[in-house]
Amino acid sequence: MTCTFYLGTHRPHWLKSSSVPLMVSMHTLARYRGRGDNAPKARCHWALDSGAFSELSAHGEWSVDPDTFGGRVYRLMDDLGTPPDFVSIQDWMCEPHMLAKTGLTVADHQALTLDSYLYLREEFPDAPWLPILQGWTVDDYLAHVEAYRAAGVDLAAAPLVGLGSVCRRSRTSELVTIVGALAARGLRLHGFGVKVSGLARCAHQLASADSLSWSAQARYEQIRMTGCTHVGICNNCRRWAETWYGRVQRAIAAPKQLDLFTHLFAA
Repeated sequence: MTCTFYLGTHRPHWLKSSSVPLMVSMHTLARYRGRGDNAPKARCHWALDSGAFSELSAHGEWSVDPDTFGGRVYRLMDDLGTPPDFVSIQDWMCEPHMLAKTGLTVADHQALTLDSYLYLREEFPDAPWLPILQGWTVDDYLAHVEAYRAAGVDLAAAPLVGLGSVCRRSRTSELVTIVGALAARGLRLHGFGVKVSGLARCAHQLASADSLSWSAQARYEQIRMTGCTHVGICNNCRRWAETWYGRVQRAIAAPKQLDLFTHLFAA
């Protein structure tokens, strides 16, 4: 299986000319609300992230109702022209700190995530909604697969299934176990926020993944590429982002290089 890697970006105007697939957040694109003519016209493959982490972190719940959310997705699809490869639903992450924020359980978050997929698919059928699995343990994720099945959704037949609550576990054996258990059931997985260290272990079992860690790395390591003319470091620099992306792509195709890359360019 070849893993398609989406470069996360907070610079939506890159959609107009990017040579690589991009992952853009709903929150990032919100600046174009009501100004459709000014929205960047997508000329590349791209996917739309729902901004769930920001929503739950800030509010402990979704501050946007499903109908408003679905309407915004439809508007963005019209404004940007080229349809996204997939659109994230209003999912609920299951990291312990997120459960503490919401006051709910893993099972609650899973039920809310499934409800979101079923509702948005029914009410806004023209968007390419991505079913997303949430959980914390392997058993949690497998139980969520069964919950989808009980609701009439065969995830093994889906073109792609999102895997949530793993972005901070890229360096752990837990990620390997979870991805392996789900891939063994025939699921084509998209790993949300899976960093380079995670790709070193799981790229062969992922259909796709995304990461914005190039920007964080530039901030933490104060990276400024030779020849850049912008002010400051390269945390907003397309040249650095695409350089980082190219290295990841080459490394995905050659696991030994990827192992080396995890040491040279920590994610």
